[in-house]
Order: sequence, then structure tokens, then C-alpha cells
Amino acid sequence: MFNIIEYNEANFKLLEGDYEQLSQFLKGPNEEIVQWIDIDISHKICVESLGAYYKLHHLTVDDILNPGQLPKIEAFDDYFFLTLKMMHIVDEDEIVYENVSFVAGKGFVITFQEKPGDVFEDVRSRIINYKGYLRKKKADYLFIRLVEAIADNYGITLEHIRQHIEGIESNLLNGKRHKVKVSNEILYIKKDLNLIRGYIVPAREVLGKVKTETGHFLNKSTIAYLHDIQDHVGFQVSLFETLREMMKDLMDLYNAQTSNELNHIMKTLTIISALFIPLTFVAGWYGMNFEHMPEIDWPYSYPILIGLMIIMTLGMIIYMKTKKWF
Repeated sequence: MFNIIEYNEANFKLLEGDYEQLSQFLKGPNEEIVQWIDIDISHKICVESLGAYYKLHHLTVDDILNPGQLPKIEAFDDYFFLTLKMMHIVDEDEIVYENVSFVAGKGFVITFQEKPGDVFEDVRSRIINYKGYLRKKKADYLFIRLVEAIADNYGITLEHIRQHIEGIESNLLNGKRHKVKVSNEILYIKKDLNLIRGYIVPAREVLGKVKTETGHFLNKSTIAYLHDIQDHVGFQVSLFETLREMMKDLMDLYNAQTSNELNHIMKTLTIISALFIPLTFVAGWYGMNFEHMPEIDWPYSYPILIGLMIIMTLGMIIYMKTKKWF
């Protein structure tokens, strides 16, 4: 299913249908109506049809169909192309990453996504319910708000990771987490942070080029919003560095606790071994089976020997307790 929202200050129209019907709803550049087309790139024929309709460069179409594309910005005579990485949280824990491409020009914005589900619900709601300035502005403002939604979710995702790190740290201090599970969670967080860094840093650089590359498409008032987005992404980059320090501290805490537990186990085993050393000596001494050992013929030799072993063990335990070895 495709999704098209057409709007101006007076009204809006929401259009949905099968991809075979998409061509019926396409409109050329129109200053009076903003058209937002949202599709996913799994329908390659549809992407190529849109490319032909809006006369997109074949390299632009190739970039749209390549989900591994790094963030980039390119401007042409009638449109400009921007690709970013979008991330959002599903099921309260899983972070979903996908590539989002924008093609924008006079009167239209097209978003190409890898899969259903995105971070644009607030933008859709504002258009439908006439909130804010979206219905009063042109397509360039819609483009900025969509980019802002992606940038905002960078921050939401990083905050989610920060809370996750703090939760693991708290559970480690309280001894509530299994060590193997904690180790796996730390590895997953490190993987997510490395992915996010690879997305946010290039995004900051690309957003810095939007003004120079697409100046003739963006109004001056819209460019001011772009500066705010750049500042926001810059702050998120610094937040990422803070999270890396938190991860380092978490790893140090985890390793310290693991080392302490290992030392405690070794200490316990050492004490047990120390208690059995004299007992083993006595048992070995009287287990040599020599023919002439006078103690063996005594009628009370067995209970005396057992009592001696008990006294030796108790004496060593009392000595260790006095030295506070355990």
C-alpha cells in the first residue's frame, strides 16, 4: 500500500491504495498544494516509475534502492536528494535501523523507506489535525520537519541506551543479574553504539551541507529550523561520547565484580585445601602399612586418631577466624 498526503492551509487529503494505482494520484510541481508520497523500496518497479515520473537521475534511483547507502546529499535542477539512517525503538527494547531517502522539490516530498513503520507519526498527526505550521507552509518545511523527526529519534534512542546502561549498572551493584546475561547485554549495547556512531556523525556532516546544496529549494525561514536540527545532532554526538564513557565504567564495574567473585571462590577453595592438608598427612602417615607400627595395635588408636583430626581441623578454623581470613 502507498500513502499520499495532499494538503494546503484550507484542507488535506489522505490517499491510499495498491502500488498499481499510484500513477493515478501523482501530480507535477504545484505551489498551491503540498504532496507527500511515502512508499517502501521493496516495490522496485514503483520506485523506478516514480523516478521516471519526476525525472530522477538514474544514480538517484540506484541510491534509493541501495539500503546500505551512507548519509549523503545531492542537488539537481528540479529536486534534491537526501538519504539518512532512521532508528526507532520497538517492543520497548529492540532498536530498528533502516535507510530513509528523501526526494524533494517544488510542491512535493517523497520518502522511501526499507520497511513499514517509521518516526513520522507526529508529522502526519499535525497535518491531519491542523496543528502547528505544517499546513501553512510549503514542501520545504515538511521536508525539514521529517528530518527533524529522524534527528529527534536519534536522541530518544541514545536516551534509551543510557537508561539501559544505568539499569544494568544498578542491577550489577544489587547482584540481581546473571553474569552471562549481563555480558551479552554489554556486547549488544557496544554493537548498537558503534552502529549509531556510524550513522549520527555522517548525518551531522550531511546536514551541514543541506543549506549550501539546496539553498534555492529552501526558504530563509526554513533554513533557521535547519540550524536547530544541526545543533541538536551535534549535541547527540557529544551525548554519544558520554555513553561511551558510561560503557567503559560499566565494563570496569563488571570486570571488577567478576574478579572479586573469582577471588572469593579461590579463597574458599584455598581454605578448604588448607584444612585437608594436615588430615591428608595423618591419613598418609598411618596408611603406609609398615609391619611394625605400635600405634596400630592399640585398642583406642582409631578414636584417638579421629579425635586428633577433629581437634586439628577446629584449631585451624579458629586460627583462620582470628586472622580474619574468612
